[in-house]
Amino acid sequence: MVGKDETEIARAALSAEELGADLVELRLDTVEGLDREKVRSVFRLAAGVGLPKIATVMPRSIFGGFEGSAEELGELLLEASNRAEYVDVGIELLEGHEGILEKLSQRAKVVLSWHADRLLSIDEMRSFVRSWRRCSVYKIAMPAKSASDNLVALQGCLALEGFRRVVFCYGREGIPSRVISPVFGSEWAYAALRKGQETAPGQIDIDILRRIRGAFA
Repeated sequence: MVGKDETEIARAALSAEELGADLVELRLDTVEGLDREKVRSVFRLAAGVGLPKIATVMPRSIFGGFEGSAEELGELLLEASNRAEYVDVGIELLEGHEGILEKLSQRAKVVLSWHADRLLSIDEMRSFVRSWRRCSVYKIAMPAKSASDNLVALQGCLALEGFRRVVFCYGREGIPSRVISPVFGSEWAYAALRKGQETAPGQIDIDILRRIRGAFA
């Protein structure tokens, strides 16, 4: 869920619950002038949301809006981990800051994310999830340049049986894997609240996701 201020992002989370979402991702990096007090404010305003919450601060390099340092990003995630059920940590944050995982895992469930810039092999995916043991969920997102690239993500998702994971392709061609990845073992699928509020290439909105799934139910 996105919002330019604390009230807007909290309202988006409430709307997602009303639309039948199973959990909500709070994209804190979309809040203007984000600091630790604004993180606390988001969760105060979203206290009425009865769904599990994933706190995320995405840097601009991976479809996000955060432009601060790794240290600042870590502090924001630590603040969010006091209130969220899950905290999403990008693998790019860990270089030189491996200790952040231990601190976060003591407060919340860690979703370790790898937004790759190419298709990964199954061996690379397995190595990723086996290398970081303090995490609850492993998220792998890869670009799709053709429809067949979705099969790589879905095969990889199956190969990670035994780990909680979310594996899909991004980009317009990656929509199929976004929709059906839970059938192959993904914990959940990401969707925008409504058209125009997408947070990554190829993301569809909740209503379309539900309608597509309903057609095959």
